[in-house]
Amino acid sequence: MKFPVATIGTLLVSLVSAQSDTINLPDVNSTVVQKHLLSRSNLISVERRQRQDYLFRQNLSSVAQQADAIVKALRQEEIDDFWRVPGTLANNDTDERFAGEMFPRARPLINETKLWDVVRHMPKGALLHAHLSAMLPYGILIDTVLDTEGMVVSADQDVSTELKRENASIWFSHVNHTVATDAPSIHSADYVPNTEIPVTVAAATFPGGRDGFVDFVKSKITVQPEDSIRHELGVDEIWRKFQTAFGPAGSMMSYEPIVRKFYQQLFSRLAADGINWVEIRAGGSSGNLVHEGDEDADPDLDVWWDVLLEELQAFQDSEAGADFWGARVIWSDSRGKDTASLTKSMSIALERKRRFPDLFSGYDVVAQEDLGRTLADMTPEFLWFQEQAEASNLTIPFFFHAGETLGDGNSTDLNLFDAVLFGTRRIGHGFSLYKHPKLINEVIENAIMVEVCPISNEVLRLATDILHHPLPAMIAHGIPTAISNDDPAILGQNAAGLSYDFYQTIQGFDNIGLAGLGALAHNSIRWSNFEDQNDVDWIRDIDLAEHGTGIKAQRLQEWNEKWEQFCQWVVDTYGEQFATAEI
Repeated sequence: MKFPVATIGTLLVSLVSAQSDTINLPDVNSTVVQKHLLSRSNLISVERRQRQDYLFRQNLSSVAQQADAIVKALRQEEIDDFWRVPGTLANNDTDERFAGEMFPRARPLINETKLWDVVRHMPKGALLHAHLSAMLPYGILIDTVLDTEGMVVSADQDVSTELKRENASIWFSHVNHTVATDAPSIHSADYVPNTEIPVTVAAATFPGGRDGFVDFVKSKITVQPEDSIRHELGVDEIWRKFQTAFGPAGSMMSYEPIVRKFYQQLFSRLAADGINWVEIRAGGSSGNLVHEGDEDADPDLDVWWDVLLEELQAFQDSEAGADFWGARVIWSDSRGKDTASLTKSMSIALERKRRFPDLFSGYDVVAQEDLGRTLADMTPEFLWFQEQAEASNLTIPFFFHAGETLGDGNSTDLNLFDAVLFGTRRIGHGFSLYKHPKLINEVIENAIMVEVCPISNEVLRLATDILHHPLPAMIAHGIPTAISNDDPAILGQNAAGLSYDFYQTIQGFDNIGLAGLGALAHNSIRWSNFEDQNDVDWIRDIDLAEHGTGIKAQRLQEWNEKWEQFCQWVVDTYGEQFATAEI
């Protein structure tokens, strides 16, 4: 017998309805449901005890707990009411926005949020991973160059078309002789390559005037937002753009009056962003500082460091720098150098350490890790360096870049193993570390901290956005971590401090919160290299933290006071608006 389709449908509905009437769901308050919920809560609690921020959270004051709850509510409101904006078909979804989207798209909006206000006020501790020539917004540097007498610009070809502007290399320098002002400028098709043009003339005659010239220079020394989001082009492509920025940027920092203004602005802006201490990656195996009124570089390698120390001391003596603890330098060589070049620079680094023992704190190799020499390949040089340092009674530990890669088992990924075996005290980036359970245990047991640079990792195409960054995995595994900004001037932050990286971190991950940010800042001080120490004393002071008796303990105590004051400010400023009973 065949039934009409409609009849079959009616029968099925009736059958399902009859079955539904017989389902006896357990009540939410029943023993079985409550047993599951209790097991769930216990399991979550057990896992949280492994987190690297667990002890910090356990010791939060009542005010800090209240601030943490307030910021949690504030953050969620902005996720719901500010960031969650669906796209429209009319705009091909280009107006879609959401919490955690790509930094170049989010950056123009971040400053409108209350969470940004909170992050800006937060005491951030120490900046431990930053490369000197990319630390200060380039707009400041370009304006300084334009306002400095005797500065000239040259290019390897004219920049009369968009294609030529994209492909040209430019260079800045200082001259004390008269330069013709009627020669065709760099934007003219008649420009003679490598001809020096006064920057004031180049800017005044450039299409769009000074603003047009500034925009052109910025295009040569920054990764543009449209390039930052092109993840389909891969890591090597963005690194080619990234590395070309250092040449022209470095040339702007070759004249002493400009360098002094650079340091004045840099230290001031770091302090204003709640940073008390900075460790700068820089090197200098050849003299490149031109004194005021000169055009030839002083061959004395020490004059650059003399200027740094003089400006640092002047800032610390000022009212704005009264709470700024200072700076040290991690000598950094290119990982692309051959053995002869590398050992020569290492010798220069050791000599700088002898002459400036308080300034130089460690050693590293930098540049694109995927295409440079591996740490394993440089093993003979590193062992030689350690032998020379020990023979000279110099303490200059390693702070290696390692694992800044998408690879899993490739040579760059395996740099992590060599870094640990060489006794690195911190790891720069460590992006691929979460893939290695054995190595994670080694890092934790040996108290090696990872200097995490979220925005850098995104712009340089390791993570498409903050939501895809492995930082939460590192924290959950118990890996010591702290936040750094790497190369903010090149990578689109247009800021000298840590606020954007801190914002992305708290805004992107539910498990971080204000307390988690506090733990990251606290870590940055615990793993700061304030003074030369042997390995035993280094680990001791990390373990004792604020309960020790040395410089590190003292500075952690100072930060703790600033943290409590900040948490009280959060409560006073946003407590009424985001009242919460969660403590």
